[in-house]
Amino acid sequence: MSDVSDIEARGQRQHDLDALSGDEGSDSYDTRAQRYSSDEESEDDDNDDELRREGFLVDDDDEEESETESEKRRRRRRKKKRRHQAEQAAAREEQLDEEDLALVAENTYGVREAQPRLKRLKRGRRAVDEDEDEPRAEAGRVGGGSFGSDEFGSDEFDNGGFGTDAFAGGSFEGDYGAERRGGRAGREGELERGVGEEVAQRHGRTGAMASFLAEGLESIDDETWMELQDIFGSGEEYAFAMEAPAAAAAAGERTLAEVFEPAELEAKMMTQRDEEIRATDIPERMQMRAAAGEALRALSEEEIEEETTWVMRQLHARAGRGEEAEAFRQADFGNERFLAAVLSVLKLLSQEFYEVPFIAQHRREAFVTAEGAAEGEEAPTREWLSGEDLWRLYDYDQQFRGFLAARRRVQNTVRRLRGEGGAARAISSEDEAYAGELLATAGGVEEVADVGEWLQARYGEAMRGSAYARAGGAGFWAQARRTGAAAFAGRFGITARQVGDNVSAPGRHAVRDDAAAPLDAARALVGAALASPEAALRAAGAAWAQAVALDPQVRRFVRAYCGEHACVVARATAKGVREITHGEHAAYAVKFVRQKPVGAFAGGAQFLELQRAADAGLVRMQFSLSGEYRFDNGDLRRDAAEFAADRERSAQAVAALLAAHARSGDAAWDAVRRDALAAAARDALLPHMWRETAQRLHAQAAAAVADACRRSLARRIDVQAARPRGLAPGARPRVLVVAGGGFAASARGALRAVLVDARGAVAAARSADSVRPGSAGAAMLRELLARGADVAGVSGMGMQARRLLGDVQAAVDAHCAQAGGDVLVTFASDEAARLWSDGAAARAELPALARAERYCVGVARALQDPTAAYAALGADVLLLPLHAAQRCVDARALRAVVERAFVDVVNRVGVDVNAPHARALLPFVSGLGPRKAHALAARVGARALDARSDLVVRRLCTRTVFVNCASFLRVRAAADVLDDTRVHPEDYDLARKMALDALDIEDDDDDARRRRRDGPSRHVADLMRRAPDKLDELDLARYAAELARLLGVHKLETLKFIRRELQRPHADPRAPFAPPDAARVLHMLTGETVGASLRDDGSCLVAGTVVRVQPRFAVVQLDSGLEGFVGVASIADHRVEAASDELAPGQPVAAVVTRIDLERLSVDLSLRRSDIAAACALADAAPAADAYFDADAEARLRERARARQHASAARTRHIPHPLFKPLGARDAEHYLAARPRGDCVIRPSSRGPDHIAVTWKVADGLFQHIDVREENKPHAAALGASFSVGDLSYSDLDELVALHVDPIARKLDDVRRSAKFYDPEADPLYRAEPALGPDDGSRDFRARRLARWDARVARHLDTLAQSTGRGAYCVALSLARPGALVLAFKPTPDARGFKQWVARVEPN
Repeated sequence: MSDVSDIEARGQRQHDLDALSGDEGSDSYDTRAQRYSSDEESEDDDNDDELRREGFLVDDDDEEESETESEKRRRRRRKKKRRHQAEQAAAREEQLDEEDLALVAENTYGVREAQPRLKRLKRGRRAVDEDEDEPRAEAGRVGGGSFGSDEFGSDEFDNGGFGTDAFAGGSFEGDYGAERRGGRAGREGELERGVGEEVAQRHGRTGAMASFLAEGLESIDDETWMELQDIFGSGEEYAFAMEAPAAAAAAGERTLAEVFEPAELEAKMMTQRDEEIRATDIPERMQMRAAAGEALRALSEEEIEEETTWVMRQLHARAGRGEEAEAFRQADFGNERFLAAVLSVLKLLSQEFYEVPFIAQHRREAFVTAEGAAEGEEAPTREWLSGEDLWRLYDYDQQFRGFLAARRRVQNTVRRLRGEGGAARAISSEDEAYAGELLATAGGVEEVADVGEWLQARYGEAMRGSAYARAGGAGFWAQARRTGAAAFAGRFGITARQVGDNVSAPGRHAVRDDAAAPLDAARALVGAALASPEAALRAAGAAWAQAVALDPQVRRFVRAYCGEHACVVARATAKGVREITHGEHAAYAVKFVRQKPVGAFAGGAQFLELQRAADAGLVRMQFSLSGEYRFDNGDLRRDAAEFAADRERSAQAVAALLAAHARSGDAAWDAVRRDALAAAARDALLPHMWRETAQRLHAQAAAAVADACRRSLARRIDVQAARPRGLAPGARPRVLVVAGGGFAASARGALRAVLVDARGAVAAARSADSVRPGSAGAAMLRELLARGADVAGVSGMGMQARRLLGDVQAAVDAHCAQAGGDVLVTFASDEAARLWSDGAAARAELPALARAERYCVGVARALQDPTAAYAALGADVLLLPLHAAQRCVDARALRAVVERAFVDVVNRVGVDVNAPHARALLPFVSGLGPRKAHALAARVGARALDARSDLVVRRLCTRTVFVNCASFLRVRAAADVLDDTRVHPEDYDLARKMALDALDIEDDDDDARRRRRDGPSRHVADLMRRAPDKLDELDLARYAAELARLLGVHKLETLKFIRRELQRPHADPRAPFAPPDAARVLHMLTGETVGASLRDDGSCLVAGTVVRVQPRFAVVQLDSGLEGFVGVASIADHRVEAASDELAPGQPVAAVVTRIDLERLSVDLSLRRSDIAAACALADAAPAADAYFDADAEARLRERARARQHASAARTRHIPHPLFKPLGARDAEHYLAARPRGDCVIRPSSRGPDHIAVTWKVADGLFQHIDVREENKPHAAALGASFSVGDLSYSDLDELVALHVDPIARKLDDVRRSAKFYDPEADPLYRAEPALGPDDGSRDFRARRLARWDARVARHLDTLAQSTGRGAYCVALSLARPGALVLAFKPTPDARGFKQWVARVEPN
């Protein structure tokens, strides 16, 4: 070997060393670094010379010609430079001490092997920080798995199989993610340098200059390169100068985080976390459901077994408390098959990362077993887990991962206390064993937290920085040691740990009392810190009690006892007594709660309402263990004292339980221990348990509400498209929507008609005044129907729409009689359309259409596909009225559960991946999510998928994601007919085999050639087209048994699914569309719900206005728009000859609903005083909310209220007007809070008998009180003949309301429609900000509200000015002067603050 080749060989070894330089802590790195150390440089030269002399190292010069002197010098210089580089690398390595290396190794989870230098793949991967955790590494492992043709059993996947190079970790992000990472020039520069290094190394040349000249290296021969090395060196000395331009360019570019606010990046899903979710080969919903990356790690077999045991324990406990309302109704906990089913599903969730829809459809063998059958019959099966059960296991898996994370944190704390990592050992062996035993038997996060807090109490100084460290320093135990109380606590005869042992295993430890009396023994502690024996005894007792309260076994015992015996007591406060006055109040059911067990709250939302009322100061709530209810309903002022007494009784009950395990028989010492245990229970144990209980009940109630919302939404979306009888299965109908009512009349009319084609696009939009037969509007309808409408939907925002149905039906009948065909006419729900038409997405998609037309488009799309229509709402789906308590639940958590309805329905139906109108459904496909779906749609682009295999061939998704989503993404008109079915690609071979067997075709060579020519699923297509019933002749059980014998897989349920899918490939599993019934139509048009807001039991009081009077009846229009009929006999208690004798058009009336006529969408009313009085009596009765409601307390409260009302009746004015309410200012505001904007009440005035007040609602939380002066009063108790408001005079109260209040309200509504109007309190940017709290009418609340108003207006004006570069202004409602307007103006973008002027709104 020549000297040159020897140098090159050493250079290659140095190149290998550089490649491993990122592997901190590598043994090979250390060895090589030492080999080239500066201390051994001369020794290496001597060794080389000696080897040459001995003949072991032969140079090529001996065989050819001798080297020139210059070449020798050049070779020595190169050797020195390479050694110098090795020295620098070794010096850098030595800068890391052992602790740093351990930390790096821990963060990288071991030394990583040198990666192949595939620069294109590296460019596609994410930039990963050095401290990337284990779950991310696990994600890369999952993403790098192979998934070739063997698993699918199809040759068509041979060229597109999943491999490490193609789909490792983050290759998905290569094209899509790089486009979104704006401003990452620094990382791009690193990638470019990496490419340069690769090119240089490919030519056998290293150094900074080689990387810099990478593109020109091919034109430089070896001799020239050596000369450049002699002159310039390797370039390392001036590498900084070559990198400076790239660094300057990187510094000049701005990152996304510098351009956008973090909230904007999060809303647009453009954060680094979003990129990681897109790239990681795990379903997005699984990544989003857990914190700290736990969802990214596949659980081990041992952890799966532990999880199964943990889940079964949770199921038993919840079933015993009656908390499993919907899930596991058919569970057989004692059956081994049920346990096996749970275990199998948990493995699929935690190890394979399969989502619930995939498991429910393609892994049914995991939870469905055969029950046995007669010979020749297909065995019946039993489904051990339902769809609800699978979702519950999905949630349990998340909870268990949280439990594992919490336990791991405490275990790490124990390791640090044990001295791992170089620190001194702080924990005793006994405590370490005790902590390990407790963690091994812990059954929940609470019990793990108990161990962490116990460690903190004992080793607070050593645990600084731990997750369980407290802000108070060393804690009570260190203080007890300083005073000597801790040592004296050891003379209590039994330690805290022994008490815990005794409650777990009674009688395990005996109590050994001190020989001296307690006070005598305490005298030894008297000193500077403790002044007397009594104080010393109290301090020692407090230390011992605190230790007992922190013992994990004691906590576990008390927690179990509280879970079984705890009850809730609630009593109305003075504020609650004032505000909760009727049964329709949201907090009425929790106004008085009498010892309600905590288990009785399961499955409902009442605890949320109780917490909400307690937070608002309406009720006082407390947990109790006493089992006694001693509250005096005759005097609510004594409630506070009784609550305190009940707390003491609960503490004594717990103390008695614990004292039974710490009793010796010595009366003095037993009394000391009992008092200490009572203090521990009262001050530490019970407050901690009640916090946990409240959190658990809150979580259960929130889960119940979220699940009820999910089921409510599922009923709306699990419906097929509206279709006439002649429409082909699977075809989308063309829909014509005619809507009226609630729209502003345009120049062409107030009715809207929009035709939407099968793709959801607008084909035509028209307006008309009427569509009555013979009108121009009817001709317009026939024109639109002639363009191919399949469905005609009628909708609107008022009762005016009900008349449209008959007119549209007449037009459709005329069209069908002339042109033939079948057109379905129906009322259409506009629930989703009302929200969608006002959204930004609708305005962006249909900018040329007005809101009314967009509304019609939304109604039409809901008829075409209810699932897609509701999915298009996005986050606004939570604005739907799904549950009365849905606003008490966190919006993000609620949406995560509610969207499961979409996930279930979408995956049962499937999504046409190439259809633009179906893009809103992609996020709900199994394996995908908003980020992955958006990325998939962006990568698909305008180039439609020709087959499901394109997802692999075109690298559109990674392996696990593909397995989850493949069967739910349907490719219409694909070359392979199976791509348009719900059959999974892994089962294509089974489907083809079933087709061959059903058609009785042998799979010979000729048939194989025909399949290659006509497609692999040629026989499947023939079977589906000609004889799908032949599949019923196959013995699937026998075939499944053969598969199990040969391949070890169970596929019976899969075979059955394939048979159903091939026989009915386009079957829609959703419920068929049914036109809404009369009650539903009534609700759609008026908002009234039969049985709730509208009842005919004589208790439903309504208000309305007489609109028409006939001799024998009158027509009254209710506030909701519903019409009511009043017969002449129902007008008054006395005989009335003609309705006009008592009633006149425009007269406001109060009435009682006596009958609901759903056929005519109307009601019958009674105006008789006796009926109204009876209805008032029913409304005034105290309805019982449930069995634990204290009806006696409510009844006594109402009796006292009636007594006070009777006593003040003589002093209270009564004005004969329907708007009059005997309320004060605050009560009037509370009354109007739930009513529409513009409503008003007339009430007594505090200014004297010649004044009245009118209070009207300006906006939510904003009311104007108008002082009205009465003129020409005949006497003090009479009503004035005229009324004055300032300089304006009115003849009666109706005129006052109509000409003063209503005009101001209309003008304010006009201002609200202005583009310059700004409502700071309704700005969606501040939706996440906490509320100011309840409006208690105080000056402090008003000041805080006004300050927040000013701050938001200032920010709004500043944003406008900065965006336009000039001054900005806006108009807003005045908080200081309700009913007035504020003009806020910022003259220049740089001006500080803003100016404002208040403008009074006059009625004229």
